Amino acid sequence: MQPNLSARAAGLHRTFWRLHFWAGLLTAPIVLFAAFTGLLYALTPQIEAAVHADVDRVPVGPTLATLDAQLAAAQAARGGAAPRAIVPAHGAGETTQVFFAAPPSPHAGHGVAAEHDHGLPQGRIVYVNPYTAQVVGDLAEMERFKTWSKKLHSSALQGNGWRWLLELAASWMLVMLATGLYLWWPRSQAHGGSGWRALVPRLGRGRSSWRDLHACVGLVMGGVLLVVLVTGLTWSRYTGENFRAAQAALGQTSPRAPKDVRSAPLEGREPLSLQTVFETARANVPSVQMQLTLPKGEGGVFRVDNFDRSQPAQRLVLLLDAGSGRLLYRSGWDDLPLIPKATAVGIPFHRAEFGVWNQVVLMLAALAAILSVLSGVVMWWQRRPKGHLTAPAVTRQQLRAVPFALWALVVVMAWAMPVFGISLAVFLGLELAASQWRRQRGSGISL
Repeated sequence: MQPNLSARAAGLHRTFWRLHFWAGLLTAPIVLFAAFTGLLYALTPQIEAAVHADVDRVPVGPTLATLDAQLAAAQAARGGAAPRAIVPAHGAGETTQVFFAAPPSPHAGHGVAAEHDHGLPQGRIVYVNPYTAQVVGDLAEMERFKTWSKKLHSSALQGNGWRWLLELAASWMLVMLATGLYLWWPRSQAHGGSGWRALVPRLGRGRSSWRDLHACVGLVMGGVLLVVLVTGLTWSRYTGENFRAAQAALGQTSPRAPKDVRSAPLEGREPLSLQTVFETARANVPSVQMQLTLPKGEGGVFRVDNFDRSQPAQRLVLLLDAGSGRLLYRSGWDDLPLIPKATAVGIPFHRAEFGVWNQVVLMLAALAAILSVLSGVVMWWQRRPKGHLTAPAVTRQQLRAVPFALWALVVVMAWAMPVFGISLAVFLGLELAASQWRRQRGSGISL
């Protein structure tokens, strides 16, 4: 128990200690998994450069083939199938990527998606030399290291059915950060009035040294971890749905291209060549790597999006008339409300897409998370009574020290993060059962 605290503050401290312990115990294995897979994902550019150089890079030629010739070569390699999207080569020596949907499943008419299997991409990518219009490779989407490591990190390669597991860890890690800060603050103020001196860990082998190290790495990297957790939750399955609903209620949704935008009738004319569309789009947007989608059906339009997400301020969506190339719709960075702008920056940061500095910061954050978990386990092991696997006990009187406003905040968090809410209900049920068991035995161990 912390010295020099009032009875009410001591009770709140004890409750937070218990909550911090349970949050760590619940999320430790998931956090370790997320941190190790996150480390792997952060190294994607270097790993892909080594693994996929044969399909990503070609010798620079004197002239570029037309995009139509490149697309024709890719389609011929896939038996004439229609492409899902085309990503033209952007830099010198890069290949053009043509994305194809997976072949129709024989069970597609019975509610089984043809393109995805429970959230795992099943399409293929054909790589074309932009100088010679020759196919240099053909890979399944899941054979790309970036796609594989992303799905490993987000769902353990189990698809959407397992995304709740990472959501569980992320929501409870928010609780760990908040309670950890609360537990550290009174101790920090005891260091001669200079609280930040507590950030310097004392070297040694005792529990105090482990505690200082635990607090140090958590506080130094806490801001980065907070950004990673919040951005991850925005595209999670259940919390993400609530986040998007809140966005809509606040009028903070990203602009969406109207579904009724149509091209003028071609009246026997051929659609514009892909090369012409590409050049038209390039004249309308900054120099970013684009993704082009072909018109679908009568009145379909060409759609252009930015494929490169590392330049949020150059975000774009264009719709072009299939016959004339006339600009029918455009939205970009200036059209985004505040929250979508924040996520447009935060999500690429979470994915380490801003360059080497971004990779280094996220790798340090992952290492901090690993060290926090391990140091927490060591502290618990050193503090526990010999021969017992126990947690710090909390009395009803100490629970009453929690302010009503804090309980209200917990209710809001439980609604906003449903996986957290359900697990919290389970946790409270276990607490009540344990409390009843201790009363019946007339004893209990208090750490």
